[in-house]
Amino acid sequence: MANVIASTDDYQFWRDEKLANAQTDIESCLIEVSNPAQLSTAEKSQIAYLCRVNNFALFHTPTQPNYESSMVSFNKQFGLKAFDQHLYVQNQGLAHITQSDQADQAEFIPYTSRAIGWHTDGYYNAPEERIRAFSLFCVRPAQMGGENQWIDQQMAYLLLREQNPDVTKALTHAQAMSIPKHVVNGQTRRKTSIGPIFFTDEMTGQLYMRYTQRKKNIDFYDSAEIRQAVEILDLFLASSTPYHFTHTMSANQGILCNNVLHKRSAFTDRQDTPRLMLRGRYFNRVQS
Repeated sequence: MANVIASTDDYQFWRDEKLANAQTDIESCLIEVSNPAQLSTAEKSQIAYLCRVNNFALFHTPTQPNYESSMVSFNKQFGLKAFDQHLYVQNQGLAHITQSDQADQAEFIPYTSRAIGWHTDGYYNAPEERIRAFSLFCVRPAQMGGENQWIDQQMAYLLLREQNPDVTKALTHAQAMSIPKHVVNGQTRRKTSIGPIFFTDEMTGQLYMRYTQRKKNIDFYDSAEIRQAVEILDLFLASSTPYHFTHTMSANQGILCNNVLHKRSAFTDRQDTPRLMLRGRYFNRVQS
């Protein structure tokens, strides 16, 4: 992929191609999968196509005898093997995203029932551990709530640049957003992370994004241009465009994506069968 940030000509060609192929109907992005552990050629081709043009695909499967092994196999068929070995990963790169009664785990908002603002996964990771893809699969939905919203991060850049090129220029500043190091009991679990919000990924040549709407423990570069650009970004995310998607996953539904920008609403659990999502985060993109 050409450098759409640095080259006006490359950007214009990429913009036209992106707009020509982008999907806006969520139903056309939902693929029925007979056996996630062994996709048909047509199923795999359609999912890969959607991830290529929209950076995400939704899928639905029949009930599985073993959800974890099925999802691991599903992800591997798209080249997703190098997973993020974070604190709460369990089986072969999958984390159980559910409410936790463990004090240390419940410090992290995904393991609560609270709403999560717009973000990309691993926005705090170092460049050598950049999250380029993730999958999320619903084993059990919440009793109420838990709605997901997302937008292709490349489309977000495109629409913002069309509206005001100075905004996207500010958001590509090399020190636009900083996340302080994470220290527990005097030990550094994660180093300080400093970088742009929009950037060209060196390994893939693709336009990516690192962002969180959290304002606690997040620092933005001290310039009026960047502060204003972040405000405009947040206003854009709160708006409605044909490229904003909203969906509450039912059991046996999932999403595979190249780390799109996303959020989650708060939810209420059933007492005996709490909401359970299986999440895998990977260092490489979805492959055809």
